[in-house]
Order: sequence, then structure tokens, then C-alpha cells
Amino acid sequence: MENLVKLKKALLLVIFVAVNLLVQSACAQSSVWKVSKGEHYFYIGGTIHVLTAGDHPLPDEFSIAYNDADEVIFETDLEAVSTEQYQSKIMGTMTYSDGRTLASELTAETYAQLEKFLGTRDIPIANFSTFQPWGVALVLSIMEYQRLDMTGEFGVDVHFNHRALQDKKIISSLETPDEQLTALLAMSLIDPNQSIDITLRDIERLPEFINKMRTTWRRGDLDALSKSQLVVQMKEEMPAMYQALVTDRNDHWMRVLPALTDNEGIEFVMVGAMHLAGEEGLLSLLNQQGFKVEQL
Repeated sequence: MENLVKLKKALLLVIFVAVNLLVQSACAQSSVWKVSKGEHYFYIGGTIHVLTAGDHPLPDEFSIAYNDADEVIFETDLEAVSTEQYQSKIMGTMTYSDGRTLASELTAETYAQLEKFLGTRDIPIANFSTFQPWGVALVLSIMEYQRLDMTGEFGVDVHFNHRALQDKKIISSLETPDEQLTALLAMSLIDPNQSIDITLRDIERLPEFINKMRTTWRRGDLDALSKSQLVVQMKEEMPAMYQALVTDRNDHWMRVLPALTDNEGIEFVMVGAMHLAGEEGLLSLLNQQGFKVEQL
């Protein structure tokens, strides 16, 4: 019963955390940029969706941008994705309803490896009997972050969402929860056995990755992010997923961001840091459209 409760709590974070779970670091002087055209500007910050209490206070640049902004824009509606109704919707997406099971979709070898790993976490594999493999991979990754005391509660986005609600600032989002769920379904494009194998492999090196991530995020190093092993492997091993979770969403958001300098208000846009790095990153795309991009 305790494991099932933990599983349900993990699912509340699935949509928000998962789309940036593999790469969560940031940039070169700070993780916040001022994007301007003429006298008008907005801010964009690369965030980490899951942190520990010890990671606070957050870098000063975030508060500088937040205090200057009239409106805060997140990837999606953080209140909506935390509801029990949406949790049930996620569960329905990640589980089979046609008679298939986790065991029927995995090879005997992969299933045995997964069962062995779950045993080290005192989780019966039967808890996942109707889950699709990509759903198992997703929940396991989130649970591993939680084991390391990293939760959405202390993440940058949730922190500023709470502040914006208290300060009665305008809050909006770049995509609807359903649009984000559609992007998440790209994980189902991965071969089921590959999905589990990669997840188990990456969990082993998660503590090391987290330590590097914290250091990189605090000092900021966008180039290191784009060249990090996890980002490179994601592009090479799961190109369709990277396209759907990062590139396509960046292109969609670029239909919104350029218009932010067309009004008198000041916005602070916060997205997972992986969306800022590389040629397909938002900073490069904004620069290509003639915006001045300055790091705080």
C-alpha cells in the first residue's frame, strides 16, 4: 500500500517533470536572459524542475527578473497538472486497456532485469503489471529523483508559481496540459525494451549527474549543457523523442515569444533549461529573429 501511495504521488509530477528529466542544467553567467528589441524586453530563464530544500535560495538573477516582471509565463498550467482529475488522465495514458501487459511487451531478459531492480527498491513488479514500458521508465526516473530528495515542490517553476499567486501577478503558459501530454506520448515511440534498458542504465549514474547539474546550473554553462553526455545520447538513441519533446515544442513556443516585445508589459518566461541550449534552442532562435539576448 505504501508503495502505491508513493507511486500516485509521483504521478502528480509526471507531466511537469518528465519532459525535461534527462537534461536539467543551465547556462554561462546565470540562467536568466534579457531578450529585447528596441526599448521593449522580456526575460527568459532556464529552470530545473526538481530541486532539494538545500538548493534554496535560488540564484539572485531569478528574483531580479521576477521582481521586474508584470507577468510570469510557464511551460504549462502548473495548477491544472497537479489536480487529481489530471492525474487520472495521465494514468490512463500510461496504462494498457486492450489486454496487453508489461510482461507481454518486454523480452524475458528485460523483464527479469526490471524485476531485479524493483526488488532493490522494495517495489513488487506487479504494481506495474498494466503499465506501458515508457510509463514504467518515466515513473521510475521520477521516483529516483525523489529518493535523492529532489521534488517538484522545491523546483524553480513551482517556487515562482507560488510566489506569483501570492503576489497576484499575471500567470500564463506556453501550452495547455493536453498539449504537453501529447508531447510526452513521444516516449511511446521508443522500443519498449530499449526504454527500460536506458532507464536502468541512467539511474545508476543519476547521483553523479545531479552533482554536475547543480554545479553547472549555479555557475551557468549553456555550452556544457548542449554537449552533455545525456543530451547527446538522447539525440542519438531517441531522436524522435528529442524532436517531439524539445525541437517541436520550441518551434511552437516561437509563435508566442517574439510577440512579447509588442506590448508595454514585462514578462518572465520560465522553461526547462534544455529548451535554451543548442542551435534548436530558444535563445538561438530568438537571436536569429533579430532579438538582442543578454545574460544577467
